Amino acid sequence: MLVALLALFVALGGPAEAAKLVRAKDIKRGAVGAKQIKNRSVGVRDLSRGAVSYLTTTPARSITEPQLGDRVVSARALAAGSVSSATVADNALGALDLAPNSVGMEEVTDNAIGAPEIRTNAVGASEVADNSIDGGEVIDGGLTVRDIAKKSGPFQLQVNDLLGETCRASTFAIDDAAAGDLVLVAPRTTAWPGDRLSYTANTTGENRIRVIACNIGAAPVPAATYDFNYALLGF
Repeated sequence: MLVALLALFVALGGPAEAAKLVRAKDIKRGAVGAKQIKNRSVGVRDLSRGAVSYLTTTPARSITEPQLGDRVVSARALAAGSVSSATVADNALGALDLAPNSVGMEEVTDNAIGAPEIRTNAVGASEVADNSIDGGEVIDGGLTVRDIAKKSGPFQLQVNDLLGETCRASTFAIDDAAAGDLVLVAPRTTAWPGDRLSYTANTTGENRIRVIACNIGAAPVPAATYDFNYALLGF
């Protein structure tokens, strides 16, 4: 009977009359499906807040790498602390990916950095803490005199005529030489007559070193000039 009356009113007054008579509570739950709803007729205001929230929330783990284009995720899109070592592929980050001074000692685990991770000439004195390097960190044979001397360089030693078993001293101005410094000298070539002459060196005061050449034989040694290297080791 109700259906007949409803049909009569619809016939007489059209859909407008039906809209006035049929309310949400008059419709049985589950009676209206996709077939009964006109395409594109349902708007956001027709949905509950819960339905809107559900439809606008991205389900967890629903977006994976294939759904993302290259370089579409910026730092602003990432939650604080969301990226850790476990989420970064091995060898995926390079120097260009790191901001200046973004990596400090607290971000580096003990023994995490070895020779392969350090670029040639990348570490200067300012990057090395005082007393942080001992013999265990130095490759055997890896240091030269220039690496440990406070100053080094070449000079020429002029030796005048020397009679047998006599010595002669020469002094040289060397910047940064201080009294008590250990000074090492050595001929730069094989021209030095080591079978007839010996030499010693020391500092004589501020910015000066003294080299003593001695004739260790009985025969005189003629005057000559020899190329030497020096190295100053401070105490």
